[in-house]
Amino acid sequence: MSETEESSERLPASIRNARLLVLGAAYALLALIFLRTGLSLSMTSAAGLIAWGIQALPLVAFLPGLHRSHPRAYAWLGFIIQFYFIHGVLLAFNPERLPWGLAHISLCVLIFCALIAFIRRHRREFGAGP
Repeated sequence: MSETEESSERLPASIRNARLLVLGAAYALLALIFLRTGLSLSMTSAAGLIAWGIQALPLVAFLPGLHRSHPRAYAWLGFIIQFYFIHGVLLAFNPERLPWGLAHISLCVLIFCALIAFIRRHRREFGAGP
C-alpha cells in the first residue's frame, strides 16, 4: 500500500468523503474539457492538443496535492476553480454550447463546495490549516 493510500485511510470518514468528491469531480471536469475540446477541434492536430493542454494544465497541476490530501492544495484550487466557473458561464451564454456550459458550471460548483467541506473538516479535526 502506498503512502498516499495509507494517509487517506487514516482520515476521518467525513474528510475522506469530501476528498473523494473533489477528486471525482476534478477528473470529471478534466474529462468534460477533453470531450468538449475533442468534439470542437481535432485532438490529433496540434491545435486541439494545445487547446486541451492550456485548459487542463492548471487543474492537473493540483492533482498530486489533492491525492496527498494537502489542505493548501485544496485551498489554492478553490481560487483556480473560479476561472473554470467563469469559462463555464461564458460557454453557457452561447445557445449552441449551453449544455457544455451548464455541465462545466455544475462540476465547478460541486468541486468548490467539496473543497470548502474538506478544508473546514480538516481544520476542525487537525487544527491548523492552509
